[in-house]
Amino acid sequence: MLEPDKQKPVVILGAGIVGLFAAASLAREGYSVVLIDRRGAGEETSYGNLGGVQNMAAAPIGMPGMYKEVPKWLLDRSGPLSIRSTYFPQAIPWLLRFVKASRLDAYWRNAMALNDLNSDCVDSHLDLAEWAGARHLYRIPGQLYVWTKRSYFEKSVLSRQVWQRTGHEFQELSAAEIVEIEPAYKGAFQVGLRIPGNGYCVDPYQLCQHLLERCRAAGTVFMQAQASEILADGGRITGVRTDRGVVETGALIVSAGVWSKALLEPLGYKVPVESQRGYHVTLKNHNIEQTNMLLVMDRKIAITPMSMGLRVGGTVEFAGLHSKPDYERANRLTGIMRELVPDLSYEDSTEWAGHRPCMPDSVPVIGRTGKYANLLLAFGHGHMGLIGSAPTARILTNLIKGTTPRLDLNPFSVERFS
Repeated sequence: MLEPDKQKPVVILGAGIVGLFAAASLAREGYSVVLIDRRGAGEETSYGNLGGVQNMAAAPIGMPGMYKEVPKWLLDRSGPLSIRSTYFPQAIPWLLRFVKASRLDAYWRNAMALNDLNSDCVDSHLDLAEWAGARHLYRIPGQLYVWTKRSYFEKSVLSRQVWQRTGHEFQELSAAEIVEIEPAYKGAFQVGLRIPGNGYCVDPYQLCQHLLERCRAAGTVFMQAQASEILADGGRITGVRTDRGVVETGALIVSAGVWSKALLEPLGYKVPVESQRGYHVTLKNHNIEQTNMLLVMDRKIAITPMSMGLRVGGTVEFAGLHSKPDYERANRLTGIMRELVPDLSYEDSTEWAGHRPCMPDSVPVIGRTGKYANLLLAFGHGHMGLIGSAPTARILTNLIKGTTPRLDLNPFSVERFS
């Protein structure tokens, strides 16, 4: 059983969307919370989120046989994958784990874990958004999964089997039916699926700001500081050393994304979390009317109508934490949009790159640790950071309160990498 020292605050390392939802959930329950991040709230990976909130998020990134597509993707400058030649040797151990986790038996096991986590995503989000005064940032019209060619759709049978087995509803759409829903994409897609009950956030960064503001009103302290060391005494975490001094803690939640790895290594945890750098381009003052978030499955991109413009994102780049972004990858997303909508126009655009914290099995690390009674982990959500943030917050709050979470946390344990 988790045993926090109630005389001291719950300290959360990382003010991205996962850490902020955790802070909000705990603050609403009356807990004293200190939130620490080297930057402002939501200014790292969460800033560039593509906005999806979806209960149907059960498919891991790695699928059986996917490795056969890698050479083709690497040779395609507009393809979904890039590996910097200088970083390739460092990426090999993670890639080998990824291939192993993509075998059929592992794929199904990981898919079930993700479904268990995210099956109440939308309700979890709207619940805390109401508390934070951020409900207006959500749209829940459903989502469209679309394919430019039916042949690609036919190859995606495994994903559809996962969705069916986990009880999710979807309606197959013809090309004409897609155009009825989203007229701007006439001729772009041959087949699609409509997913009721799913939706998107129109501004993930503003969502972060609303959460932080409401947390502060409830007594949460936000400290902009660089955490350098987690302090332990025997089987308990006692505090966090930062460049602004030591912060004592009754319980510690590490939700620092890909930076969690370096913080946990001195405690004996070697976690294979890798940065899959993602890019997006936001097209401002565009001429597209769009209601639903589109997930273009065969191009591996998402298109979301947001308050600041049309956000188009995707792609995976292995380049480590310290290399400069290749913003040409963001610009190629605009090229894909012009293929889909030949008369696309816009007056301005912005590019962004950020570090998605990805586990080789697509399953985040969530829950307690075996070594330390008051240490909780919540990172590695990869391409599903916003999706899994509010459900993860519910789990963490249950653990802090000493109540049993609704799902088995063994698949999410950090000890699975021991």
